Amino acid sequence: ARFKVAKTSYYKGDFDWAETQLKILKSSTSQLIANDALELKLLISDNKYEDSTQTALRYYAKADLLAFQNKNLEAIKLLDKILEEHKGESIEDQALFKQAKLYESQQLYAEAEANYKYIIDNYRDDILADDAYFYLAELYVNTLNRPEEAKPLYEKIIFDYQDSIYFIDARKKFRMLRGDNIN
Repeated sequence: ARFKVAKTSYYKGDFDWAETQLKILKSSTSQLIANDALELKLLISDNKYEDSTQTALRYYAKADLLAFQNKNLEAIKLLDKILEEHKGESIEDQALFKQAKLYESQQLYAEAEANYKYIIDNYRDDILADDAYFYLAELYVNTLNRPEEAKPLYEKIIFDYQDSIYFIDARKKFRMLRGDNIN
């Protein structure tokens, strides 16, 4: 219940109250909720101080709410506004990633691919880099039927992002694409 309160506060733009609730949840015994709480807390704390009016973060929260309501095209447009008006700010990679996932849900695969590639090219040292590599590889394998393009992406995760949550899956999928016999 506390996570829903925090999420609602986040959607309404009350980032301080949301952050207070999320701090409590961070130590939650439920790993799934703790991870979600930590992810949201990081989003808020990384982006609330850069802009004193928190405009970009407010737009992002609104886009997140629209996505939650399955108003994906509206969310994509609002994320475009962030990418145009707040270029170079710390929220840019998160907006690109969220937009890429929404593009995929709308079957706009070329746009999703472009966003993932932009993150890889411009934010390879940021927290979403391994996500972009993994989701782009998955897009190539599962949707675009271009598995050869996925192999170097999985390999990049294996060699450069050993602490990634995608490491084990990337290794397994890389071996399958390579033709290894996996038991």
